[in-house]
Amino acid sequence: MKITTIAQLFKAVQLATQNTSDNEELQKKLNVYGFTPKRIQEGKVLFEQARLVNNTQEQHYDTSRQLTFQIKQDSDAALEVFKEHVSIAKIAFRKEPLVIEELKIEKVSRKTWEWAQQAIDFYSKAPKYMERLQQYGVTQEALQQNKAAAEALLALDGQRLKKKGDAENSTQVKAAAIKALRVWYAEFSKLARVAFQETPQMLETYGIVILSSKRKRKDKDKETAEVKEASKIRVSAE
Repeated sequence: MKITTIAQLFKAVQLATQNTSDNEELQKKLNVYGFTPKRIQEGKVLFEQARLVNNTQEQHYDTSRQLTFQIKQDSDAALEVFKEHVSIAKIAFRKEPLVIEELKIEKVSRKTWEWAQQAIDFYSKAPKYMERLQQYGVTQEALQQNKAAAEALLALDGQRLKKKGDAENSTQVKAAAIKALRVWYAEFSKLARVAFQETPQMLETYGIVILSSKRKRKDKDKETAEVKEASKIRVSAE
């Protein structure tokens, strides 16, 4: 088994630790070369640690992505309501520029976190002018609801940033755990090849593939043919 992915590494280590623990003959063979039950247990511990941090990292990233999606949905809805309220306020106070300035609604920012804070500021000051706004169909309840929506957006972003940070931190922890597991398995597979060199079929217990002499010769012949062909191409080019 060629180990290229984390999933393959996990499967290989599981085969190595579980099948050795379940078979006395395998244990005796490996024990001679220093791979004692203690070393097998070490592999099990490293595997559990690596699997745990791998799952933790994936959970952090999944949560961060979910929060990003939720923020996008909630943001679109709250922004539309805020723009509507701003448009109404501009009409209601079109002859009172000082009120427009106080409400800070000359222009709605395009950046999510800027307009969200702008909306909170607007909704905090708008009740002062409720009598005029009500003449245009704006209610106190609607203002309070969208202010809460804007505040919720900021809170969600705080959660998203925390999860993103947790994910980045767990990536470093994961890298160290996977590295330790790879080192353990590399040593195990090398010693297993030595321990079972007289009975290579036993390596199949661990998913380790040993090429037959016929297959090795075939691969070698193929490699030689490719080299010769490449030489011919170079000579022709010259």
